[in-house]
Amino acid sequence: MILKKINKEEVSEYLEGINHIAYSDDFAKFAQNAYGSQRSLVGIFEGNELKAFLPVFEKNDYGQTVAEVPLFIYAEIFFTDKNYKVSGSELGSRLIKLLNCDVLRLNIYEMFFIGNFDHSGMEDTFSAMIIDLSRVDNYEDFLKNVLSKNSRSKIYKSESSGLDFCHLNRDDFSEFYSLYSEHVASLGSKPRPREYFENMINAYSFGQNLFMFGVRLEGRLISANLFIVEKDYMEVRFLADDRRYHNLFANNFLYAQMFKWAYEHGIKFIDLGGIPRSMKTNIEFKMSFGAKEYPIYTKYLFRDVWQKLIFKLTRKFIYFKKYRNLMLRKLKPVK
Repeated sequence: MILKKINKEEVSEYLEGINHIAYSDDFAKFAQNAYGSQRSLVGIFEGNELKAFLPVFEKNDYGQTVAEVPLFIYAEIFFTDKNYKVSGSELGSRLIKLLNCDVLRLNIYEMFFIGNFDHSGMEDTFSAMIIDLSRVDNYEDFLKNVLSKNSRSKIYKSESSGLDFCHLNRDDFSEFYSLYSEHVASLGSKPRPREYFENMINAYSFGQNLFMFGVRLEGRLISANLFIVEKDYMEVRFLADDRRYHNLFANNFLYAQMFKWAYEHGIKFIDLGGIPRSMKTNIEFKMSFGAKEYPIYTKYLFRDVWQKLIFKLTRKFIYFKKYRNLMLRKLKPVK
């Protein structure tokens, strides 16, 4: 296995058919604006023959040079030779030398090329939840033959709850962000800054490959999502709702409308996001919509022991800073 950095032009014939969002120029623009991460493509060769390639994002993070495959989501290795095998451990050790970085994070999943990737020695504590719409030809068949009976029942109930589905536009962003912030805060976490979403919206084309859908009740936004589309692949980035209206099953209603839209626009795969495998309830909710689990294989590699120590201490500091109030509440004695 020989690794080399390659130019986009060298693999342009393959990129035209790739629907993985992490390979797109829009995602690279977002990564640069939001994180200061520079994308490059790395080719995997045997001799002079290109066998596979993947995107790599490099940045300076708290004094360390960090390379990620890809940035904060997961990606597939694209195989130009579908019979070629790649070892995750070997790939990692060669990548960290090629990139000359302090920290390397591999975050890879297999969906289309099962069996090409040897994940020995890598963790699989997260799963990608993917819905394959190509299993049935239309939305009605999907509703009847893919969705669980419970999920289908909730959709039918939601349709009689006085909910209104709407396409949100750029002017609705403030309302979307308020709902998202309240949703995340109610879960005990810290919302991403408004600038993060602004960078995402500016990197993509609103209404062309970035969309926001919402559900209103008497004019009030009670559920919304934001998703990205790359060719026939949809990735749902954010879902937010007002927990006071859970009895109306607004999220089920929203997903149903999104599925219907996806069929109308030739979407084949809906990515509902990565999720810890320990979150069984959330996984079951997504599986009720026909999603299948695909393990995400993760591995961190470090230049040396010192860089590993710096990285771990930095992450602990960041975690405490982000979840300080939540952690202090947990430490507070119960009266």
